[in-house]
Amino acid sequence: MKILIKSVGQDCLLESVSSLRGVGPKSSKRLSGASIKLVLDLLLTLPRKYKRRDRWIKVDKSLLPRLVTLEVSIKKHIYPKNRRLPMKIEAEIGDWPLNIILFSFNKALLGSYYPVGESMLISGELTSDGRSLTMIHPDYSVKLDQCYKIPKIEPIYPSIPGLGNRVLKKIIGNQINNLNPIEEWYPKKFIKGKNWPSFLKALSMIHMPMDKSELSYIRQARERLIFDEFYAHHLKMDKFKHSAKKKLGFKVQGNKALIKNLINNLSFQLTKDQLKALSEIIDDIESETKMNRLLQGDVGCGKTIVVLLAAMFVVSGGCQVAIMAPTEVLAMQHIKSLHELLRAEEITELKPTILTGSDHSREKARKLLSISNGEAKIVIGTHALFQKKVHFNNLRLAIIDEQHKFGVMQRFRLEKKGDVNSIIMSATPIPRSLALTVFGDRDLTIIKEKPKNRPVIETLIISVRKIKQLLDKLGMQMSKGQQIYWVCPLIEEAENLHLSNSNDRFKYLKREFREFKVGLIHGQMSSEDKELELRRYNDREINILVSTTVIEVGIDNSNATTIVIENANRFGLSQLHQLRGRVGRGSEKSYCFLMYDGNLSDQAIQRLKIMRESQDGFEIAERDMEIRGTGDLLGTMQSGHKIFKLSEVVEEPDLFLEAYKLVQDTKAIAPKQN
Repeated sequence: MKILIKSVGQDCLLESVSSLRGVGPKSSKRLSGASIKLVLDLLLTLPRKYKRRDRWIKVDKSLLPRLVTLEVSIKKHIYPKNRRLPMKIEAEIGDWPLNIILFSFNKALLGSYYPVGESMLISGELTSDGRSLTMIHPDYSVKLDQCYKIPKIEPIYPSIPGLGNRVLKKIIGNQINNLNPIEEWYPKKFIKGKNWPSFLKALSMIHMPMDKSELSYIRQARERLIFDEFYAHHLKMDKFKHSAKKKLGFKVQGNKALIKNLINNLSFQLTKDQLKALSEIIDDIESETKMNRLLQGDVGCGKTIVVLLAAMFVVSGGCQVAIMAPTEVLAMQHIKSLHELLRAEEITELKPTILTGSDHSREKARKLLSISNGEAKIVIGTHALFQKKVHFNNLRLAIIDEQHKFGVMQRFRLEKKGDVNSIIMSATPIPRSLALTVFGDRDLTIIKEKPKNRPVIETLIISVRKIKQLLDKLGMQMSKGQQIYWVCPLIEEAENLHLSNSNDRFKYLKREFREFKVGLIHGQMSSEDKELELRRYNDREINILVSTTVIEVGIDNSNATTIVIENANRFGLSQLHQLRGRVGRGSEKSYCFLMYDGNLSDQAIQRLKIMRESQDGFEIAERDMEIRGTGDLLGTMQSGHKIFKLSEVVEEPDLFLEAYKLVQDTKAIAPKQN
C-alpha cells in the first residue's frame, strides 16, 4: 500500500503510530506487538464483526436474548453480604422489572454511575427467565442527554492484549476524522464502473458506520481496500521487473545451429510448448537486459530438457552455467540427463562438474579451481553453489531447480556471482494467482503440453489393512520385469508419530519378496551410496525401491510402473502429484496406490479423491490452494510470511487477477492516472 500512499503525497500515513495523539509508549508497544507500526497499519486493522444496538421503547420477550439500548429507571442498589458475589441493581423498563448484575464493580462509584431515582440509558445483552429481565454488566450506561455516546453500530476489532476495543476504536476514529481528502489513484472510468467509495470514504464506512443502511455498503468498501492492497503489490512487482530490465550487459551470443542439431538428434520430439519455452528463454539470453524468468509446467512435461538446451546455448557462447538443485539425488539426475543429451567427446569438452556439501576437501579444491578458471562450463550442485568460496570465471546463466526449497537470499547469492540471467523452475504447477504473488517480478513461461503416448496413471486409494492383496499385485508386476517405488514419510521410527518409516518397510518387504531385490534410499545416506542405489535401480538390478520423498523430483526410469505412497493423507496434493509423476514415463500402464492407516477426516478423503479423479497438475494446484490456503502453500514455497493484511489470494482470486490486469493495462508504475 505504501507505493499508493506515496503517490498521492500522504506520507503522514507512513509515520509511526507513536506520533498519534493519545498513543503513549505503552499503547505504541502493544500496537507494535500486533504488527501495527505505522498509521496506515492502524487504519487497515479492520473490524472482524459489528454489533447492532437496537433502541427499544417496549420490551418484546419473544426476541430475547438480544443486544439492545433501553431507557431504565434505577430503583434500588443491593449489596451482597459476601464480597465474592455480584452487586445487583433493581430497575424498571416501563412496567417491567429489570435486574442489572455487576461483577467486580467499585462500590464507591455505584451511586454516580447508577443514581437511584433517576432515569438513564443502558446498553447490553438483555435476557429473560420468563418472570424477570436481566442485563449482566451493561456495555454502556449514560445519562439521557448523552445518548450519542452509545453507538448504533459498533465495530469489534481483533483482540490486542492490553488495549480495549473502545480505546482502539477511539484512536482510529480520531485519525480518520483528522485526515485531509486523499486524491484518487485509479482512472476515473475504472472507479466509476466499480461503484466503489473513495479510499477515505471506505475507511470511514468500515470503521465508523452511522446506521444499518451503511452496513450494506461495507462489503463494497472492504472490496475496495482489498483491491488497493493487491494493486499496490502488483505495482511493486512491476516496478522491480522494470528496474531489472534497465540493467544491461547480460547478453550472450550462442550458437543456434548447435541447439537445432541437438534437438534433431534427440530420440523423441519436443512438444510445441517446449519449443516455445526454449525460444522465449533464448530470446531473453540474447537480449542486453537481465532475464528473470519462472519456468513452470506439469509433472513430466519436459522442463529439464528445455533448460539443458538453454544451458548449451550459453556454453556455446563461451560462458558458464550453474544449475542449483535441492538434493544430491536431483543434481546427479541432471548429470545423467546431460550424458543422454550429448556425445562422450562433448561431455569431455564441457567438463560438467557436480558440487555438493559431501565433497571431500581435496576433491572440492580441485572442483573449485576448475570452476574459477572456467574449465567447468556447466556446474551442477546443491546449496554448496552459493557459498563464498565458489568463484565463477564467467557465469551468465543460473538455473534454480525446484525453487521452493531455496530461500530468496540463497537464490540472490547465486545470482550475484556474475552478470547472471536466471531461470527458476517449479517442480509442480503453481496456481497463477500464487505465481503472481510470489514471482510477480519475473516473466512467466508455462509448459502445459505433455509428450505424446504418455499413459494415464491409474490412482487407487487403499487401506494399509489390504497390504497383502497389494503385495500380490506388485509381485505379478515384478514377475513381468516391471519396477516399483515404495515411498514412506519417515526414515526411521519417530516417537509420538504413528507413521511408516523406510527402514522398517525395507526389512518387511525383503521378508515378503525373497525372490526379488529390494533397495533403499533416503536423505541420510552418503551421496555415493545414493548414487550407487539409483544406478542399480536404473540398471534393473533392483525390483522395488523403498524411499522417502528424496525421489520426489528428477528421477526418470521408464520401466517403473507403480508407486506406493504410505500415509498419503499426510502429504500435500502437489507433492502427491509430484511423487505420482515418477511413474508413467514408459509405454506400460502405470499405477499409483495412495495408502492410508486408520480413519480419515472428511478433508483427507476429499484430498485423496481429487488425486484419484485428476491427472492435471494445474487443476490439482488450484484445488490444493483452495483446501490449504495461500498461507500454507506459501510456507512451502517461500518464507511463509503473510504477504497481505486484508485478505488471502485464495479468498479473492478474481479481484487479485483483476488488479494485475489493471496494472498491465495501464502500465502505471506511478499510479496517479485520472
